[in-house]
Amino acid sequence: MTVGSGLRITVRFLQPYSHGRGEDGGPEWPPSPLRLFQALVASSVGRPVDPEARSRAVVALRWLETQPAPEIIAPAAVETTAPYRTFVPDNIADKVAKAWSAGRAASMADYRTEKDVRSMRLDGEAVHYVFRGAAGFEDHLAALRVAARSITHLGWGIDLVVGDATTDLDGLVGERWIPGNHGGRSLRCAVAGTLDALERKHAQFIHRLEGGMFRPVSPLETFAVHPYARATDTVVPMGAAFRLLKPGGEGVCWFEPARRARDVAAWLRHAVAEVCAGWRFASTETIVHGHGGDRSELRRARFSYLPLPTITPLRTEGIARVIVVATPGLYAELAWVKAHLAGRELIWKGEPMALLEPLPATDGVLPYYRATSDCWSTVTPVVLPGHDDHSGKKAERLLRTAFLQAGFAPEVVDSIRELAWQREGFRAGVDLASRYLAPDKVRGPQFHVRVRFATRVSGPIAIGSGRHRGMGVFADASR
Repeated sequence: MTVGSGLRITVRFLQPYSHGRGEDGGPEWPPSPLRLFQALVASSVGRPVDPEARSRAVVALRWLETQPAPEIIAPAAVETTAPYRTFVPDNIADKVAKAWSAGRAASMADYRTEKDVRSMRLDGEAVHYVFRGAAGFEDHLAALRVAARSITHLGWGIDLVVGDATTDLDGLVGERWIPGNHGGRSLRCAVAGTLDALERKHAQFIHRLEGGMFRPVSPLETFAVHPYARATDTVVPMGAAFRLLKPGGEGVCWFEPARRARDVAAWLRHAVAEVCAGWRFASTETIVHGHGGDRSELRRARFSYLPLPTITPLRTEGIARVIVVATPGLYAELAWVKAHLAGRELIWKGEPMALLEPLPATDGVLPYYRATSDCWSTVTPVVLPGHDDHSGKKAERLLRTAFLQAGFAPEVVDSIRELAWQREGFRAGVDLASRYLAPDKVRGPQFHVRVRFATRVSGPIAIGSGRHRGMGVFADASR
């Protein structure tokens, strides 16, 4: 993984426990970026008596709240099974004081509520918040370092920590939590205006009893909630699957994979473009056609169009199903496609080639492609994203690059247990890799691939050049 440049804020727990709770009342691990931001505000804005130091801290915090959600690298943690019991004093000091003033005996110890507490036990001490490529962090590093080094706790008051801020992003140890990845948990993050909201909330607290009337403090509402998941967490890709019927709906279509996989994918993309024209979402140029937008292969939000050869216990046969796969986050867009694509025809040169019918939940082939498994093999070959020069080592590097480009985390790719490639298929009925026609402008060596991951991953999976247009499609090989 490329280290790059950026800002890192680190907190180290002095004891291997964390008691912080999220909005749902459950354990919050890792501690949210908003929790870190609040700790920085408390340590830098609330304490300094030097107006210039406070001013520098405010400028740095206003910059920090506008940054994208950071990566979080944290030790593994598990909730303790056996709680420990504490006794919390009830808020009845007025009753005890009244008894004392009347000369009666009374004790606060008689008014306590039992509270059972479960903590998160940490397999390490350091939590790193990494803002990669953050522009202008150099101007605020000094102020943020002072703020981070002044933090005393993160979570409950007993969760004592020490902090620091640096530009060193190398050698970080722990589980990597990636913002925007679904399948893990949701964490609160600061946004523009969070600092002002915290200051208003603090002012309300200070003046809550003025005039002899209690005024409740408003909850903090200026923040964002982002999905987070560990790099090794299984993220289930979203897809809308259809059966290919003959035009008119009578009987199932079958297309020969080697010569028609690319064509079926192209017809499907054209049909999706038609039903999405004028929709209420972002431009179809990016999501539907994959043009423009964020040029990063890992971050571009788009659809993929995968033909699904029929798999039986004995062999792999013709294409009778297709699936439109969406990158995480395109829930509404994919729902639109699923609703509007049903009953549409796939057209080639003005002639209908097939009719799309939503696949029923009982379909027996789709589970091969939507499985959660550690072993997968191709039904259409992978086109390497470069030339291997007939070198096995270079071919392996290119295949690993192809997995990274398809969105697999470096931790998952680095831990692959087995990676094999050859011209012949790993499944009965799969044709030689060289016989598959690649999509237009897609060039490179073609291989069938079998991979065994260290952890179970979920399909559909497609990698390599042309992976959005029918090439490099995998199916569960553990059956």
